[in-house]
Amino acid sequence: MSEWLLHGIFALGGGLGAILRHWVSRAITHDFPLATLLVNVLGSVGLGLALGAMGDLGAWPDHSQRLVFGFCGGFTTFSSFAYQTLDLHSRHSLIHGAGNILASLILCFVGFWIGLTLPGLL
Repeated sequence: MSEWLLHGIFALGGGLGAILRHWVSRAITHDFPLATLLVNVLGSVGLGLALGAMGDLGAWPDHSQRLVFGFCGGFTTFSSFAYQTLDLHSRHSLIHGAGNILASLILCFVGFWIGLTLPGLL
């Protein structure tokens, strides 16, 4: 498969992920950045599920890797997380910003671990 086609598959996955993230952010509005937290946790779970189901990453076809990583990269968002964390700190308090950081890190790592181990349990 050509490198250009693989780039296109990656872009397709990223575009689909970004569209889904946009829908989630429009559907969930709150003072606390729940939509960003949700997409980051779901993206972590999704990547964990894909890696857990497919096994060794080196055994994956290139197009599958590009589609999964493109989708998860387009769906999740670190830049919004960083902005919203600083905004929580400036509008509310350091505790609000720190709470967002802790919630995001803990939930994303736990979500990834659950996604990674779940396929082996089924």
